[in-house]
Amino acid sequence: MNGLWIAYFNAGAAHGNGIAVLRSGEILGGDFAHTWVGTYEEEGAKLYARVRVAPCLPQQEGEPAIPDHPRMMTLSGSCSESDAKLTGHADDSDVPVTIELHKAA
Repeated sequence: MNGLWIAYFNAGAAHGNGIAVLRSGEILGGDFAHTWVGTYEEEGAKLYARVRVAPCLPQQEGEPAIPDHPRMMTLSGSCSESDAKLTGHADDSDVPVTIELHKAA
């Protein structure tokens, strides 16, 4: 999983894409409105992640509401050398979160 990944996410009304660097069990990344910091574990083709998603920009008019506090996400799914798909939710929400990762480098 070590490398630079393009991430596509859906979380209720919020959706978009960003970039994540996965290296030695750590995740660092973000999109234009959030930072992502967390950890991941691989067990064969299974992938597990805990990610802290924190807003880094004020909400723009007309955009879906962005929580003004960090949220912890618990995610699990499958991975290959070039792709991964994770599902889960924020610890304080039942809204499903889906993330697709495609290796860029």
